[in-house]
Amino acid sequence: MTETAAAPVEAGRDDDIVAAFQLEQKPVSGRVVRLGPVIDDILSAHDLPVPVAALLGEAVLLAVLIGDSLKFEGRLIVQASGANSNPGGLGGGGAVSFVVADYAVGEGVRGFARFDADRVAAIEAELGPRPGAEALLGAGAFAMTIDQGSDMERYQGVVALDGPTLAACAEHYFAQSEQVPTRIRLAVGQEILPGGGTRWRAGGAILQRIAGDDARGRDDDAFVDARILFDTVEDDELLDPGVSPGKLLYRLFHEDGVRLQPAKSVMKRCTCERERLARILAGFPSEDRDEMVRDGAVVMTCEYCNRDWRFSNAEIDAAG
Repeated sequence: MTETAAAPVEAGRDDDIVAAFQLEQKPVSGRVVRLGPVIDDILSAHDLPVPVAALLGEAVLLAVLIGDSLKFEGRLIVQASGANSNPGGLGGGGAVSFVVADYAVGEGVRGFARFDADRVAAIEAELGPRPGAEALLGAGAFAMTIDQGSDMERYQGVVALDGPTLAACAEHYFAQSEQVPTRIRLAVGQEILPGGGTRWRAGGAILQRIAGDDARGRDDDAFVDARILFDTVEDDELLDPGVSPGKLLYRLFHEDGVRLQPAKSVMKRCTCERERLARILAGFPSEDRDEMVRDGAVVMTCEYCNRDWRFSNAEIDAAG
């Protein structure tokens, strides 16, 4: 197996990348993603409790892993919505009401979560810092949406939240909605820095059974065999900057042979451009804009990057 890198990824850099791979002469393919500064930027933009940050990190990883497979310029949106039907319960009432991440081909990824901090703290006290998706979201729905732009109709697939992690929910989605055997591993963790600080890291991989042909082979047992090896992946291997995607794939599949495609850079993106937000505000009724006034300016906060944008009424009116 040869490990290659393509511009704009710097040679030897294994953070903030996504790369596809294919088992040699097997109807099995996948992708691997490694996030460093990008995931730290996304998760550090908000004051997120550790359980919520880990859940959002999983959503971001899924958006990149699956969104990178799109063959057109569009967006993949991964969303999990919790239920609020049991506000007093610790394990089934939706302490996290909403987690979303979207990946735009050629642009980057973003994400945010809405949650009840007191209820998350209660769950964390009972179940520990990684209670999982089921405990945080409760009964709810997992959805993936493909957005091909304003001229095309969106495609959305929705399944019930089924599994302790978002990886399990995504596997259930592929089995039910796409009939594609799929295995997913996701890891989100904090790296301890000299001096005692921390920063977030994340890594993930997806393995799928694809249609066989003369080039890929038609081995019906290939995915089962590959899945057994894939399931040996440890969180440390996905998070450790010293274990490159190439090294990980070689450990797993060197006997069969695996081809790693050129890596692509992953960036953080956000659509909160000043001109765009001013046009949005211009469509608001004046009474709604009045409620957004702070210290003499109309203030709009981006939920994704947690940045405040300040506008004068004259600037808003000019954008209308």
